[in-house]
Amino acid sequence: MKRFFRFISLCCLILPFFIGCSRPGDSIVNKAMTAYSGKDYDRALTLFEQALESDTRYSPAVLYSFIANVYMHQEEWTLAAESQGKAMSLQPDYRGYVMLGMLQHTAGNDEQAEASYRTAIALDAEKGEAYASLGALYLGQEKPQAAAELLEKAAALEPKLAVIQANLGVAYAMLSDAEKSDAALAKATALKCENIAQFRARAEEALKTAQN
Repeated sequence: MKRFFRFISLCCLILPFFIGCSRPGDSIVNKAMTAYSGKDYDRALTLFEQALESDTRYSPAVLYSFIANVYMHQEEWTLAAESQGKAMSLQPDYRGYVMLGMLQHTAGNDEQAEASYRTAIALDAEKGEAYASLGALYLGQEKPQAAAELLEKAAALEPKLAVIQANLGVAYAMLSDAEKSDAALAKATALKCENIAQFRARAEEALKTAQN
């Protein structure tokens, strides 16, 4: 899971906040970003935490997201989830809750992850990422029917995401539907899914188990 974890880029968070008058605490945030860019994560954390107590253009929600991002790079998943959770409590956001769910799952807190994914879905039911993430979570819990239903919704909303089709292939295999499994895995292959061989191996093993 950790290998495939997609980190948020600080640049994506920073750009909307450049407009406006400078405040005294902005220099602390700038120093924190410089430390982050230089992979001096301990210093970046110290400075971002100082910024929380300073007068700055950046809202506490954004600063907590910055802190979560630093913890992600340190693979401190529980601390990252805590910081991202603080950010979401202050400023709820669809993608923020999807990221929170991923962090909670990686930290081993699947019950919390499920709640975060469902919150994301409640915020925007027309995006596929939360459905896909929750479906993958259920797949790992060996709940193939629930996983397939969510992954099908995700596939309808995000038809070009290969990993959704790959996970669908595994879910269908766990449900003993070899035809649907093969079709989904073929779509995943056509979409150039990474690690497709691993998904195929999981599907083959699931079919064998289901047939026994």
